[in-house]
Amino acid sequence: MSPFESGRRLCLLVEAGETRYAVEATSVMEVAMSGANGSSLRGVLEVKDLSALLGGPPEEGAGMVVVLDVSPTLAVRVRSVVEVADVARAPFFLLPPGLADSLAPLSRGAVLHKERLYLELIAEALPHRVGPRSSPASPRPVHWAEAAPERALVFESQGLLYGVPLGFVSQVVERGDAFSVLPVQSGPVAGIFPHVQVLWPICSVPALLGAAPAPEDFFILTELAGRNVGLTATRVLGVLQRFVPDDTAGSFRAPGLPDPVLFLDLQRMFS
Repeated sequence: MSPFESGRRLCLLVEAGETRYAVEATSVMEVAMSGANGSSLRGVLEVKDLSALLGGPPEEGAGMVVVLDVSPTLAVRVRSVVEVADVARAPFFLLPPGLADSLAPLSRGAVLHKERLYLELIAEALPHRVGPRSSPASPRPVHWAEAAPERALVFESQGLLYGVPLGFVSQVVERGDAFSVLPVQSGPVAGIFPHVQVLWPICSVPALLGAAPAPEDFFILTELAGRNVGLTATRVLGVLQRFVPDDTAGSFRAPGLPDPVLFLDLQRMFS
């Protein structure tokens, strides 16, 4: 629940890159059209690209300019301004473990407004120039399962079949508008998703093996090594059993499936 139980708390809600952001209105000096010369506001104030400042790709198109009341004054270009909203009673979520280490200097958490998640930015903490904010996290060591579970949920992700022991699975949900990608998609985390008053990190299993996360329609919500972790899926085939080992490590076959199912030791990888 929101920690702001009384009064108003106005935030400017914007979109930049593939991510939605909230900035407290008290930190906003001005909102203006970008104009013909997108690199400056009225030829006086240099305009920085918010998406690029946060480590993402530069914004395409003119967009809008938000002038922030920080020292020195910072003008940032965003893709669009959604609205100014009172979020005092909007559900507020703390960042999940792991993400907080890299985003905590820039964000207080996330607010859910009209079923859409907005990453709340700390205006004073925004960088004034493009550059890496922190060293990239080391990739997780890959551990293949030595044996398949008795029953597992099988799903497809980026063209391959994967399995998760049924005991780790709590629910399968559709992606929906509440999902938010992160400013920088690096490593296995594709984004964050609010569910049952908790903000879930959504990971891509192929990304654990070195691929880039890809947009997929479903999330498999699991508990791995005591953590809430969502896994992306293109489609969910269902609960299967009677797995037999295939030719390669972590690969098993099940009756009725033409392709092998890959099992990672996710408990060990997320511990």
